[in-house]
Amino acid sequence: MADRTEPVTLTNMCMVQKDGKVLVLDRTDPAWPGLTFPGGHVEPGEPVNMSVVREIKEETGLKITPPRLCGLKQFNDAQNRRYIVFCYIAKVQSGKLRESAEGRLTWMTLEELKQRPLAEGFAGMLNIFCDEELTEYFVHYSADGERKEAVY
Repeated sequence: MADRTEPVTLTNMCMVQKDGKVLVLDRTDPAWPGLTFPGGHVEPGEPVNMSVVREIKEETGLKITPPRLCGLKQFNDAQNRRYIVFCYIAKVQSGKLRESAEGRLTWMTLEELKQRPLAEGFAGMLNIFCDEELTEYFVHYSADGERKEAVY
C-alpha cells in the first residue's frame, strides 16, 4: 500500500471585523510583504481554532469572538511541501489594538482594502473570506514554474 502521508505546514489567517471594517496587516516580512489579514503558524499539538485566537492576541492585542472557519488556501512551498492556510472570520470581543513586529495594523473597509497593494496571492484569498459559496483557494506551480490558481 502506498504511503499517503506528506509533510505539511499548517497556518491560519483571520479576517477580524469591527464596525463595518476589517483589520489589515501591512506585513514587514520581505519574504511576503504587502497587505493581508493577521495570522500565523499552528504549533505542534495545538488545535487550529485555538491557534487563531492565540495569533490574533499576539499580533494585535485583541481578544476575538470564537472564530468561524470559512475556507482554506493550499499550495506547495519552495521545498515542494504542502502549505495550508486555514481561513477564519471573527469579531473583536475586547482589548486595545497594538502592533507587533509583524507590521502596521489598520482598520479599513473591504472596498478600501481591494484598492491597495496586497501581499502576493492575497487577492485570491479574499474570495474565500467574502463569498460564502467558495471554500478553497488552490495555487499550484508546474515543473516549469508556471503558476496556476483555482478557487472552489
